[in-house]
Amino acid sequence: MRAALSLAAIALLVSPVRGDSLPVPIAEGGDESVSCGAVNRGALFGGVALAERGPHHLVPEPWASRDKHYGTAELVGLIQRAAAAVDAAHPGGLLGVADLSAPLGGHVPGHRSHQSGRDADLLFYARDASGAPFTPDGHMPYYTGSGKAYYAYAPAWKVGIPTRYFDTARNWALVKALLTDRQVEVERIFVAHRVEWWLLRHAIKTGEPRALVSRARALLQQPPGVGHHADHMHLRIACSADDVALGRCQPLVRGRARIKRWTKPCPFTP
Repeated sequence: MRAALSLAAIALLVSPVRGDSLPVPIAEGGDESVSCGAVNRGALFGGVALAERGPHHLVPEPWASRDKHYGTAELVGLIQRAAAAVDAAHPGGLLGVADLSAPLGGHVPGHRSHQSGRDADLLFYARDASGAPFTPDGHMPYYTGSGKAYYAYAPAWKVGIPTRYFDTARNWALVKALLTDRQVEVERIFVAHRVEWWLLRHAIKTGEPRALVSRARALLQQPPGVGHHADHMHLRIACSADDVALGRCQPLVRGRARIKRWTKPCPFTP
């Protein structure tokens, strides 16, 4: 457990930083950021910005200009490592990343959570008609029951987007990398029921360990009361012990998301 922070350290934590400006141990999942409160009523201190372009991921427009690609160092490091693991297993694709949190957390328009640096919307890996990796573009394509996508609801309704197909192998490799990461615990992965079925069927057919399949079955969920998540994967990581102590990090608070600015002390210093 970290010792109580000095005033100087707290001042540094208040300002967001870029992931590519941090020493490798922090950018790869260190402990200098603080997730404060709940995912729907919280804030983020010392947030790390996921680079708009990395070796294995891309934050396409319009998300790149929204300035909502900040998270805890743990979340940013997990995304980087998972994307690298997918590329190692299936070279050539890029992980598309949409919204994380605002620089200091708090309400993000269009989201009921994403307030405390522990949530990330990840675009599904896709293939084109020839089977080649499809580079993420400015659409969040909605995958029909056949695994084909030709329209999108977000970030705006659009019919006739470039056709693409759900890349089951890469998307399972992403889930596997997230769930087997040694540094960060995944709390939930929200996807549509049919996406869950595609991924679990692939895992079983390819002989993945029963324990891993069971864990994936437990964490892959269609969220109640919102869209079916057939167009993206909503990743949420668990509170770290340090963030529970310093940021009073907590599971999702039931009720409406808080829109007003977070005013409670955070990081918390007893």
